[in-house]
Parts: sequence; C-alpha cells; structure tokens
Amino acid sequence: MGKLIRALVGPPEPVRLEAGQVELFGIPFSGLDLAGFLEQVLSRLRQGERGIALFTPDAWAVSRAILEPELADLYRRADLVACDGAGVAFAARSLGAPLPRVPGADLAWALCVRAREEGRSVYLLGGRPGVAARAAAHLTRRLPGLVLAGWHHGYFSGAGPVDELRRLRPDLIFVGMGFPKQERWILGNLGCGAGFLLGVGGTLDFWAGRVPRAPLPLRKWGLEWLWRAAVQPHRVRRLWCVLFLLYQTLIAKLKV
Repeated sequence: MGKLIRALVGPPEPVRLEAGQVELFGIPFSGLDLAGFLEQVLSRLRQGERGIALFTPDAWAVSRAILEPELADLYRRADLVACDGAGVAFAARSLGAPLPRVPGADLAWALCVRAREEGRSVYLLGGRPGVAARAAAHLTRRLPGLVLAGWHHGYFSGAGPVDELRRLRPDLIFVGMGFPKQERWILGNLGCGAGFLLGVGGTLDFWAGRVPRAPLPLRKWGLEWLWRAAVQPHRVRRLWCVLFLLYQTLIAKLKV
C-alpha cells in the first residue's frame, strides 16, 4: 500500500535547492555539467582523495527510487550525482530547477581521455564474462597510452575482485552492473583503495561492441532510451518509467 500511495501522490517535497544541489524526487543531483564533473573528479584526485562515489541515475532509476525510498537513499549516500536521463532533465526543467544532462557513457569516456592525459589508472568492472576484457581492448585501441589497471566481469558472488583492487589502487573504477547492484557494490567497497568509483550502467557493453549506442542525433534529441529498447527488447518493460515520470512531474508542479 505504501508503494501505491507513493506512486499516486509522489514525494512530499519533489524539488528543493540547496548548496549548489538540486534535490529532485529525493535525489541530490550535483548540478554540474560534463566539464564541471571532469574538473571536480580530477581536482579531487590531485588532492589525494580516495573512496568517492559518483552515480548517474536515469529515468528508470529515478522512478524506482520514487517508489522505493531505500533506493533513493543509495543516491543520498553518494558524493556526486549526475543527471543521466532526458526525462529526469525534463522534470527538473519543468519544476524550475534545470539540470545539465550528463550521460554516464559520455562522462566515462571523457574521464578516460583526461586520465590518459594525466597518467591516471582505470579499472573496468562489470558486464558478462568477456565484456570487460573487450571493452579494455577497445579503450587500448582508441586511447593508446591509457593506463588500464585491470578488468573483471560483473558475475561474481561476494565482494568480487576487492583484494586485487586493494593491490592496484586504481584512480578510476567504472562499475557497470546495472541499478541498483552497482550502486550497492560501490557503497559497500569505498575502502578498496580506489579514487573515484562510478556507476556507468551499460557503458562497458557499448565499448565492447556488444550493444550499439544510439546514433548521435537520437542522443541529442534525448531519445537514447527509445533506441535502447529497440536494440534490447528486454528493456521494453522499463518504458513504464517514461509515463510515470511525466505523471510525477505533473503532480509535483501542482505541489510547487
């Protein structure tokens, strides 16, 4: 019954602005654009900070977090939260608190480019067996000189390659195990010695060539979610989140 009530009436305070953040549907978005996130990550690494969580929720993750407060709490425990989904950006703009859209795949790629320039190390974690290795090979071809500390698939029990990570201490870990598994793993392993731990969803599948990314025009128009449903039919069942987030935005406008 609690979930039904949350679905009908939404969060009591759907939007709130404070300290440079936009709290939307209970999730504290950092309010940075792509360049801002790059600078934030790299400056904190230069200062020697470690164990920092960065999440990139899309419309599906935000919709689930509205219905299940314990999932929203995962984002409240993060250090930085980027607005990945076009639907999330639309909701924020409609409620008078615009957020720059920063797709996780774009952020991850840009960080790899800057990591190569600064000699930072990268570790890939996630995907089916073999996916992370193919993603690593792709990065090696496209970004020669990038320091790839290692990689591991996402099909493991327990903590996975934590002992290896403690030994390698990579500057960046891209964790692509899907929401909320990747967020839970990151928050449970912030002490593994890594610098930044980023939840990147299906990015490793893109880099490995397992799933084609949407053409650039569709990405610019905010229709990458529709492309993903077309090329991965199992994702069609997630499309309820599009109408659900629109409904939540309408309810929130009435409250605001």
